[in-house]
Amino acid sequence: MSDLTRSFIAVLLPPWIKRGIYQSTASLYQLPLDIRWVEEENYHLTLKFFGSLTCEEIQKAKRFLETLTAEIKTFNLQCGELMVFPNWRRPRVLSLSLKGEIKLLQDLWHQLETGLASIGFPEEKRKRFNPHITLGRFRSGNDALEKMIRERAGLVPVEKFLVREIYLMASKLTPEGPEYTALARYPFQVKE
Repeated sequence: MSDLTRSFIAVLLPPWIKRGIYQSTASLYQLPLDIRWVEEENYHLTLKFFGSLTCEEIQKAKRFLETLTAEIKTFNLQCGELMVFPNWRRPRVLSLSLKGEIKLLQDLWHQLETGLASIGFPEEKRKRFNPHITLGRFRSGNDALEKMIRERAGLVPVEKFLVREIYLMASKLTPEGPEYTALARYPFQVKE
């Protein structure tokens, strides 16, 4: 049996954006929330979660990503507002929306989905991509959650950041939280 690697494709955030996100949400850590927080160094934008892949599947994904990124243009994003999935009444994930050149990001997601499906990877069940940075996962919620969070959160970073590459990542689950490792980096070849 071959080894399996839990894998995903992501946009990694610049360190200064990660720091700004952490600083804007640090006051939330003091609230009585039943939430597992994402570590600052793990903030990212997931474009595709594969689950567990074999070495052969990882190589196939790498070849596809090399070809795809040769035709992708760089684009700008910036942090949006705090939000939850699926909604404030039944929160599961606390996240930060993104804004900026979202159409280019949506196009990239669509190209990833259709291209990977054409070479045998399962397509996402969801047909709509809602770009976000996960900040934490709720274990349970309460009725005052939205008010508590909105009153305590600071201002998120407003600076734009340039997306010029994507990464194929490995994720190892540990009791302390996931550990991420970059398997490969794919710079976009088309410049503005």
